[in-house]
Amino acid sequence: MVPPAPLDSLQARYRELLALCDAVEAIVDSIAGRMDRAHCIATATQISALHLVETVEKPSHKHLAATLQGAASGRSKFAWEAIDSMLRVFLDGLRRHVAAEQATIEAMRRSKTSH
Repeated sequence: MVPPAPLDSLQARYRELLALCDAVEAIVDSIAGRMDRAHCIATATQISALHLVETVEKPSHKHLAATLQGAASGRSKFAWEAIDSMLRVFLDGLRRHVAAEQATIEAMRRSKTSH
């Protein structure tokens, strides 16, 4: 079996990250109504396992995961509005990152085929 090309491996990873974004968005959409607590905990576990670069202006993904797990367990010190905002910031940043990386990969592929 031939191993996947490096760019194909990256694209597969980006599909996984976008699926995680969809899971987080489902949580955001359910905050005002009935939330699936098991889904929250599973998604928090996925977020916690990410290897992301942390910046000063954004909460760490580990902090976000812990907050989401606490909220799902009914022991968060944050209001749901704050958790909603944290999740939306995470979503926005991750989706922008994936979109920029995918655009770069596509440009590299086009450059490769034009030569």
